[in-house]
Amino acid sequence: MKNADVTFPASGRLFSLDVLRGLDMLLLTVAGPLVCAAQKGWGCFPDGFMRQFNHGWECFTLWDIIMPLFIFMCGAAMPLALERRLKEGCGTFWRHVLGRVLLLWVLGGLVQGRWMTLDPLQMSPFSNTLQSIAVGYLAVAAAMAFRARALMIAAPVVMVVAYTALLALGGYGKFDNVAFKIDHAILAFVLPEGSAWVVKPSHYTWFSTSLMFAAMTFAGYHATKIIVSDKAKWHRAFELAIYGVALLAVGFVSEIWIPCIKPIFTLSFTAEAMGWCVLSLAALYVVNDILMLRRGLDVALFFGRMALSAYFISHFFAPVLRTAAHLFGDGLVAYLPSSAASFVLALFEVAALVAAMEIWRMSKANFRRGKHDCR
Repeated sequence: MKNADVTFPASGRLFSLDVLRGLDMLLLTVAGPLVCAAQKGWGCFPDGFMRQFNHGWECFTLWDIIMPLFIFMCGAAMPLALERRLKEGCGTFWRHVLGRVLLLWVLGGLVQGRWMTLDPLQMSPFSNTLQSIAVGYLAVAAAMAFRARALMIAAPVVMVVAYTALLALGGYGKFDNVAFKIDHAILAFVLPEGSAWVVKPSHYTWFSTSLMFAAMTFAGYHATKIIVSDKAKWHRAFELAIYGVALLAVGFVSEIWIPCIKPIFTLSFTAEAMGWCVLSLAALYVVNDILMLRRGLDVALFFGRMALSAYFISHFFAPVLRTAAHLFGDGLVAYLPSSAASFVLALFEVAALVAAMEIWRMSKANFRRGKHDCR
């Protein structure tokens, strides 16, 4: 029987994928802030360790993996979420896809595009991880609609080659590369004169780099296709590991000629990032879905299944979370050494985030229960 030994939770979700998504969110919203707060108060970590919680230009740190992993996991969820809708018909499929793309684009604009300022001089149409996820999601969904396996394999290869060739036309300087020049030209054309995004541009690139965003989404898609194949579980895990090692090899070898730069997603950086993403999923697949070791993962699952909410709340409502942390934590901080203040307040901020996520989860559950009762 096909896929008889694929183990999914009752919801149909892949357990290891939820755990990996949760670990990524925990790194971004809990571990990173707490480590930085502890360093601020006590200076307890060496500089080499703290560099892993910062972005650089030509480097690869732990903090750099967060965004690629988000994009990869979007693609990894697509075989589980979209193939069923594709069987229900093109109308159902495209309504879901375009609705999700629109949601991600709007949330991304609210988080980092400064859309809430309602000031054309402050707003940007494309500037956030959620929007890069939307681009990749749309590209893979379009390829899925053709139902051609050759296209699913060829499309990301063509995208990577095209983007790598594009970058090779110029240098890899922070403000002197082709991807940056394309972004700057597009923003200067679509935004009003004097726009903050044109006057003081970011060294992160988005428009031409969408080719790499789509390729990373395809990488996640193919990882899950390996997991849900007809082969035995351990065979799938082995294939997944080989896939990850091959991507790492491409990254390490290409780094001989192409610098490893995250803000413009060079070939070396992207291949290495996808390699680590695939190997992380392979390891968790073995532990969670083959060996069935799942105890003690409640927090990771909570953050994994509430990942979009966690990301949006932690960024868009960051001032509210800080206010709540001070409201509930200032009294305790007054009795503690001054060096402990930043860490204690960071703990309260994390607690406020978790509370907000739980309120949102319960609200959605009650809404769905109400709709079901009405039927």
